Amino acid sequence: MLAFLGAVICIIASVYPGSSVPAPQPLADNQSLSPDAVLQSLSPGSVASAGSLGALHGSDSTEAGGLGVGLEAPTFNELSRSGGIGEDVGYLRTTAEKLRHTVLQQKDQILMDQRTIRELTGKLSECESGLEERSAEVERSVGMWGDNRRLMAGDDVQSLALAQLQTARAVEELERAILQLKDRIEKLELELGPLAHNHTETSIKGRGRFSSAPSRLGESTRWQVEDLEGELEKKIELLEKERAALRKQAQSHHREIDQGISSLHNRIAQLEKSLSEYDYPDGYKLSFPLRTNYMYGLVKRAMPEMYLFTACLWLRAKEGGIGTPFSYSVAEQPNELVLLQGLHNPVELLINDKVAQLPLSLPPDSWQHVCVSWTLRDGVWKAYQGGKLKGEGEGLAAWHPIRAGGVLILGQEQDTLGGRFDASQALVGELSQFNLWDRILTPAEIAALADCSKASLGSVVPWTNRDVEVYGGASKEPRDPCANHATTQQ
Repeated sequence: MLAFLGAVICIIASVYPGSSVPAPQPLADNQSLSPDAVLQSLSPGSVASAGSLGALHGSDSTEAGGLGVGLEAPTFNELSRSGGIGEDVGYLRTTAEKLRHTVLQQKDQILMDQRTIRELTGKLSECESGLEERSAEVERSVGMWGDNRRLMAGDDVQSLALAQLQTARAVEELERAILQLKDRIEKLELELGPLAHNHTETSIKGRGRFSSAPSRLGESTRWQVEDLEGELEKKIELLEKERAALRKQAQSHHREIDQGISSLHNRIAQLEKSLSEYDYPDGYKLSFPLRTNYMYGLVKRAMPEMYLFTACLWLRAKEGGIGTPFSYSVAEQPNELVLLQGLHNPVELLINDKVAQLPLSLPPDSWQHVCVSWTLRDGVWKAYQGGKLKGEGEGLAAWHPIRAGGVLILGQEQDTLGGRFDASQALVGELSQFNLWDRILTPAEIAALADCSKASLGSVVPWTNRDVEVYGGASKEPRDPCANHATTQQ
């Protein structure tokens, strides 16, 4: 049908050349053309031109595959010049009716195209990712079909109407998209607002202990840390209390141990005292049965510096010569103080390795009481036997004090400090009642010691059991010479 109408219109156009038609008024934004408006615009002498549906695809020409029907009627003046006005008017009415039917068909097509546009618009609104591309297309379509667009002669009225509809729909979609985007931005701002605020506050406060975090998470973390700190403080307090209790307990134990040690020391002292006093109620003697270099007795007393002294002892030699009853050595001098007698030699007193011969006669296998004294002043010495003065002299290590800190040995002569004994100089026999004083005893005191009428212990070395130890086979035996002397007198 449309093809037939197109052929008729082309024939009329060839018979009646077209005249100029004033251009229609431009369409306002979002304004569509109704069929009545189109018919009203077809006044006598005007031309109705049906364009293509290219506006649906954004085209302004009929080359895009639209309907392509163009109708052009001759004007009333042209018909008047050609004659046959009545017949032409009837023909024009017939043509107008046909055009009305054509416009109605175009209206139906426009409605179908609108439905298609709505479907496409619904699909486009579901694609958020293509919002930017859709906006660009809308901008291009708006720039193409904007307010400044005016209808030109020869434009298809139907295409322009569809273009306006598409432009209005695109603008509405753009507005909706902008509103949706605005709503999403507002929601994001509402969601991010408290978080940013909390982050700022936490960053300011977080220079102390806690890092930036949401408010509720920060509060719970801080509470947990405070609980842990409280538990740690409680445990530390408990440990401190236990430590203090252990310290008190340890101190009490130390006191008990100290008291126990003190009591043990006292007990040991009492035992030593009892041993010295009661183990040998009749006294004791040292026995050196053989001539060796390993039998000796050791005096455990510390030796002070002496400027004068008196030494007394009881001796009973088994062989000729008494050997060495005692010797005192220091680090600087092994012969600091020595009393000895070699075989077929006289008794000698050595002080700082200086020698004085003593006029003593000591028969073997007989108890003899011997005392020697010495003073720093002029080196004066005296020798007593049996309580009687046997000899004296001077110049023996004069002005040389007896040095302190040495070792006092009984029964051996020392070649070094505390050792290197010589068997040829050892004492073979018995020794008892050795006492050493740091003063000069009077002849009466010496006589009383000799006849056992008065017992006296030395101030430097007393004759006690605990002050003398024996080694190398030497032994302690009960009953000293004074005990035997008392028995003989009874």
